[in-house]
Amino acid sequence: MQALTDNTTGWPGDQMAGPTHRPASNLASSWARGRRRITPWAYPHLRALGATRLAIGLFLTVLGALLLAHGHDGWAAIPLAGAALHFSIGGLDMSAAGIASSRA
Repeated sequence: MQALTDNTTGWPGDQMAGPTHRPASNLASSWARGRRRITPWAYPHLRALGATRLAIGLFLTVLGALLLAHGHDGWAAIPLAGAALHFSIGGLDMSAAGIASSRA
């Protein structure tokens, strides 16, 4: 019989941050760094992208409320889930834009 090789304690180096891998101070700053790595064009426009996502989230919330009012409970879950996603990403974009503007 073979012994299990899974170790759930993790590698000791994961717990300590090295000089090249600083731990993220909060979610918004790690979101800002990730957006800079992925889309260099979008980083200066985070506030506009965040506002657009919040507006889309508001539209999806109204659409979900209208579907709920007309008795389409199952269909209302789709725009409401999309609204939650847009609100969370839009909020992260707006807070990352605030962090980026305070550092500049």
